[in-house]
Amino acid sequence: MARVRRSLRSLFVGRGLFDIAVWIAALLIAAVALVRAIRTGEGLVSAVFLAVIAVAYTFKPWVGKAGRIQQDGSLTIDEWGVTRVAGGIHEAVAWKDLAWVRIYTTSAGPAAEDVYFALAGANGKGCLVPHGLAVRAKLLDALQERLPGLDNDQVIRAMGSGDDTYFTIWSRGPAPN
Repeated sequence: MARVRRSLRSLFVGRGLFDIAVWIAALLIAAVALVRAIRTGEGLVSAVFLAVIAVAYTFKPWVGKAGRIQQDGSLTIDEWGVTRVAGGIHEAVAWKDLAWVRIYTTSAGPAAEDVYFALAGANGKGCLVPHGLAVRAKLLDALQERLPGLDNDQVIRAMGSGDDTYFTIWSRGPAPN
């Protein structure tokens, strides 16, 4: 499994304005309670409790991402093709059988996964890869390297989309409907 690097910025990504306001308020209340408890010597237990809750809430975005990473599973990109394993799901498609590649977008983001790479084989089987997993495994790099004629303009359009739609970024023959 890929190691996830975390930054201070990642504490803010995915939080709405209300969530950020609650987070800052919780930190301020905890700080004031701790200062008051230290100065007066009273209410130290409750002040520490508030501080622990506020600090735990600080790392809420990281906890959610860890669960999503585990849920996405693992992606193997090799000479044979692309394989995704997640829990009881095992999806695979060989490079030689690949018929088309699409990017599906949904309106569920940004708090939820809203971009998926779909790789379909001529036999009707394929592989659906959540964007986060695709990024960690460098799927787009592999597709650009192996699939001549991959439409990078469609990739850019897909990444900017917030609608429930799809973008065909490569096909072996005429693009499917």
